[in-house]
Amino acid sequence: MTIHTNDLAQAVGALAERPGIRGCALVEADSGMVWTAHGELADNASLWEAASDHWRLHGRHAAHFDCLGGFIAVALYHAQGLIAVFRCATDPELLFIAVGQHRAVDWPTLQRMGMRVGELVAAQR
Repeated sequence: MTIHTNDLAQAVGALAERPGIRGCALVEADSGMVWTAHGELADNASLWEAASDHWRLHGRHAAHFDCLGGFIAVALYHAQGLIAVFRCATDPELLFIAVGQHRAVDWPTLQRMGMRVGELVAAQR
């Protein structure tokens, strides 16, 4: 497998520059290992790892929420912003994690753009 980390870093970096975004990362779902992170929060590895922990926790409890449909994302609302966690690739399972201002971000569009990062991984396998 040859994954061009430069391409991934550029893609995630571009998303981190979108209005209202404080940082974005590409993280392995199973381990919490950060592949690449960008924005003002890029160096906060524990933030990205903890967000992936939330993903795993919600995944373990997904059956309790079956009445709501399939598990798509984790959104964590805090006083100073929102953390959104989306699966963007399945082999390996990667998460696109973004931190931003509540209303300053078009979250559905950002999710679609984050999915494209996962497509880069799939295309390079």
